[in-house]
Order: sequence, then C-alpha cells, then structure tokens
Amino acid sequence: MKSYGIEVPQEVLQAGLDAMQGEFTAMQIEGAIRRAGCDPKAIPSRVVDKLLRRERRAGSIFFSNGKWSKS
Repeated sequence: MKSYGIEVPQEVLQAGLDAMQGEFTAMQIEGAIRRAGCDPKAIPSRVVDKLLRRERRAGSIFFSNGKWSKS
C-alpha cells in the first residue's frame, strides 16, 4: 500500500491488522503502526484510514457506537 507516494511495508500493515482485536479505535491502530515503524512522511493517520477502509469493504470489520469491531 502506498500513502503519499511512500510504500508502507507489509510488517507495518500487519501490525495494524493485528491490533484489530475485539473493539478498537483508529487511534489504537495508529499507535500500533507507529510502533511498527511507519514512516512519518507516509502520514500514519492516512495509512490507518486506508487500512480501515480496505477491511470494511472486505466485510472484516464494522463501525458501531464509536468503535470498530471484527465481523
């Protein structure tokens, strides 16, 4: 996945996916990808938005009562 022209490593994306357990927020996912070494130039919040969008479209997660959850 690219964000602002910067390729985001698979390890960073996997850290975001691994953080999607039970109920979670976008900030929790952002913290996980930052700890995994997401390049600040890739704008971590944008990476999270793209990752959440991809997973929502795949039917893996849904948003309810201000939190995301696994389907």
